[in-house]
Amino acid sequence: MSYRPGLPHMAYFRALADAPSEQDATWRSTLAGLVAMRLIDAWATEAPLPEPGLRALERAVNMMDVDALERPALGRLRSALTSEERGRAGAASEVLHCTREYAESLWLTAEWALASDSCRTIIRHARTSTEQAIVPSAYSRLGHCLLIRGRQDAAIEAFQAGRSMASSQGDLRSDLSLRIAETTVAVQRGKFLAAECVLDEVIAEATFAGLAETKARATHDRGVIAYKRGDAMRALTLYFRALADYGTDIGADRVLADIALAVLDLGYREIAREVLRMLEEHSIELTQRWAATVNLMRIAALDGHELLFDDYRRKLTRLRLPVRQRAYYHLFAAQGWMRFDQPLLARRELARVSHAVRHYQLAELDAELAKGLHMLESPFPKDDAPTLIATADLQQLVDHAPAAAKAWQSGRRSAVDRSYQLAAGATA
Repeated sequence: MSYRPGLPHMAYFRALADAPSEQDATWRSTLAGLVAMRLIDAWATEAPLPEPGLRALERAVNMMDVDALERPALGRLRSALTSEERGRAGAASEVLHCTREYAESLWLTAEWALASDSCRTIIRHARTSTEQAIVPSAYSRLGHCLLIRGRQDAAIEAFQAGRSMASSQGDLRSDLSLRIAETTVAVQRGKFLAAECVLDEVIAEATFAGLAETKARATHDRGVIAYKRGDAMRALTLYFRALADYGTDIGADRVLADIALAVLDLGYREIAREVLRMLEEHSIELTQRWAATVNLMRIAALDGHELLFDDYRRKLTRLRLPVRQRAYYHLFAAQGWMRFDQPLLARRELARVSHAVRHYQLAELDAELAKGLHMLESPFPKDDAPTLIATADLQQLVDHAPAAAKAWQSGRRSAVDRSYQLAAGATA
């Protein structure tokens, strides 16, 4: 994958410029990250590290808020750099492994531009075999950071570069994870059949190789496609199968969110609300908390609670939502305004959905957009809950959702431990 020439770590300089003030917690965290990245560049030359730079990094980390999610990772990165201050330690170096951990913490706090920069730093400086072993996961995280910002083509380029590296290393786990990542783009573009074929192959290969977490991710995404095809029963079956196999909390967060959506579309609003509220409060990944809020806004509209709907809507307008998540926010806001007899506001929101579909190639939203535009021409039904399919198997799946969410909540590890143990290739 090629890199554009220019000032190194420009994302950090932009973030510093955008911060409200030097007293802001985000400014202090960004400064610490920038100092660390500049020191890594110096470390990569194999020359002794400048003592003033190491002291500056120590001060910058100490200035960060004690509960900042990036602080433990940056602290470990500082220790790694300090232990190699006289020059690169070769195969024993931990610097780039600590950088990957830091990139993951940036992903969790929705600092996608900074996470991208950190991943590029890993890719640029990896030299030894142990360092190059983490390059596929760095490409994976880079691709997801690009994808979440709506840059599908660049994301595909990163995923393909990662697969090439994984293949050359004989790294089946990373190769399969990156194949799953490629299907994420296919699903966004509405190419469900192509994505299904790849996911089925990945499930088979992961099962044969004993890669439980990779199999869980592919099974989860297979359920997403079933859901988009309107088969909630099949989706729930696959979701719970994936939930049983997931080995990381971040995977459980995402599958529980999709379980809530399937349950919601079957008409079980109370159960969906219960699961989403848990995720909104306890998910370690900031984007998952935002996604839960978007869907709670949707439920408020379905329930006819206009004030609650507007509270959620106003809260979400202040957030820097991912491109795809913002498109769904506009869609659900449009549905809410139609519910509350505000067709002009609904039309404005649907125009924003239409722009996102065209500009960011989100063909997965085509059907919902068409339905919304059609609804503008007719009254929005007040009793729009779907007819429930009261089969025993379905009821068992639905009833299991709250218990699964409570088990997830009670089994959570600390934020620091979880951020350290996250799989770098987790699906975005």
